[in-house]
Amino acid sequence: MTVPASIHQPAATTEAISALPAEAREVLLRELGALYTELDAVIAAANPLCRTSGDCCQFAKYGHRLYATKAEALYFALRRGWPQEVFEKDACPYLHDNRCTARNARPLGCRVFFCDPAWRGKGEDLTERFLKRIGALSERLGIERDYRPFLEHLDTFRTSQVPAGDNGEASWPS
Repeated sequence: MTVPASIHQPAATTEAISALPAEAREVLLRELGALYTELDAVIAAANPLCRTSGDCCQFAKYGHRLYATKAEALYFALRRGWPQEVFEKDACPYLHDNRCTARNARPLGCRVFFCDPAWRGKGEDLTERFLKRIGALSERLGIERDYRPFLEHLDTFRTSQVPAGDNGEASWPS
């Protein structure tokens, strides 16, 4: 699947990213990446049902909001980029044909959310556990916690008028 060109642009930095020293960016990528890998393994072992409906990314339709820390938003920007055009806040701008076009860079909230009724409560528990660790990493790197809707973070980056990073991720079912 081809991702529309308007979704992201070639590598560059925003004020928020460039304010983070290069060494801290490397630590963020390495350590938050390792934390996400650990989380993904915990989730895989639990094997929650995913219908690949894309409902999880249809925020208004499903009646939920995706929150993320600033560290997660910076990680996302460094790994994947952000929309360059205005986007609706009722769905993730990286959802195309019920596939996530930013799967490897997605924040904690995306990783723990499943429509599976048997999963209810487990995602929340993992969120609390891993948010503590993300908070500690943020503090160590001097990144403010700034926990708010993820799309607000993306919109802040978008309005900075600076092109986003891209690691060439393939699309994955949502």
